Amino acid sequence: MPTIKKILFPTSCNENSKKAFEYTLAIAQRFGATIDVLHICEPNMDILVPGILRHQLMQEQKQTAQRILQNWLNEFDFKQVAIKQEVELGYAKEMIAIYANKQDGLDLIIIGTNDSSSSFKKIIWGTIISKTIEGVASVPVLVVPKGIVFQEIKNIAYITPIDATWRPVYPKVERIAADFKATLYVAHLPQAKYERLENENHVVLEDYGSALPAFAYNNNLQLLVTVASVRSTFQKMLQYSKAQKMAFETHIPLLVLKKRID
Repeated sequence: MPTIKKILFPTSCNENSKKAFEYTLAIAQRFGATIDVLHICEPNMDILVPGILRHQLMQEQKQTAQRILQNWLNEFDFKQVAIKQEVELGYAKEMIAIYANKQDGLDLIIIGTNDSSSSFKKIIWGTIISKTIEGVASVPVLVVPKGIVFQEIKNIAYITPIDATWRPVYPKVERIAADFKATLYVAHLPQAKYERLENENHVVLEDYGSALPAFAYNNNLQLLVTVASVRSTFQKMLQYSKAQKMAFETHIPLLVLKKRID
């Protein structure tokens, strides 16, 4: 990932999005980046509505969504960051990736999680994050847990994916750490293929579910990095990627890179 110059931030314009947007503003200020703030609202008209009336209702709904987005943005101080407002009608689990794949020069997508008490809302938002990670062609996705306040990123851990060797992606992760002037650790999952290195910054997590929190705490991690492979349709049907599972469970911002596998 080169130096960040253009960020996409999808939002539902609710309270849960505020901390994630403040985090996004901090990243943008750190790199001098611009932000496309994308508000997606679902069409609420009946499919049987006649074409002309349907178009009018969609325009009215879009105008309402634009006002909601503007009012939401008015709560923030972003004088030092250039903001572009975008409103799309559709379904977030599809439209975020569609919008991202049409943009030139997009370097990063930042999306906040929704740690709602409602299991249904968790499932819906988890699906949106999952579909975004799957759907974007090559743009990294930074998943920010609910309520996280930006801290200067000084320590980063690259969690090696279960379905690929770690070495091909390592130079890219090194560049990310260099951009942040951060210390880089590598945490290997036991199933991943890797060469054992005599390096104090490389560790093996026998069970990432229980070992990762302790590893993160002991090394004061501010960012996790992992890889989501671009899977075949058959592979997608079999299982979600390890990266997606981590995105839903981590309480540390998680940067998901993309890598195609055969």
